[in-house]
Amino acid sequence: MRARARLCPLDAAVTKIIVTHHPFDLPDGYEDKEIVGRARIAMEMFASYGADLLLAGHLHVSHTGNTAARYKISGHSALVVEAGTATSTHGRGESNAFNVIHISHPHVSIERFTWQPEQGTFVVSTTEPYQHSSGGWSRVSSRDFPGPVGFKE
Repeated sequence: MRARARLCPLDAAVTKIIVTHHPFDLPDGYEDKEIVGRARIAMEMFASYGADLLLAGHLHVSHTGNTAARYKISGHSALVVEAGTATSTHGRGESNAFNVIHISHPHVSIERFTWQPEQGTFVVSTTEPYQHSSGGWSRVSSRDFPGPVGFKE
């Protein structure tokens, strides 16, 4: 498989990213049937490759989660970041939005930009800083976050 060939040789200090269309985690209010088929099998493979970050967008709803809660794969957790709808007029109950992801391993910060019609622009609505350790990914305070400029809460 190409993912194994590309990800396994990378140093552990590299944040390994997998981009999918369908989600591997769900925001509140969604049923498990929305998760991609054979997700558990794929997650076990991604775990063996050391995947850190899974990006998806099928639902067109912004969401950030952690695979450890749903999949419980010993010694592995990955962040799941799902994009909202940036430009479509077919809303899904939230303002148009997109994510900007800052990576400085072992830190990741997800900035969510949402459309502000009164201003005619996208603005940062949330920033979620995370740190990876032997226990997996955990959200950290921006005050304690050692990342570069742009990592803010």
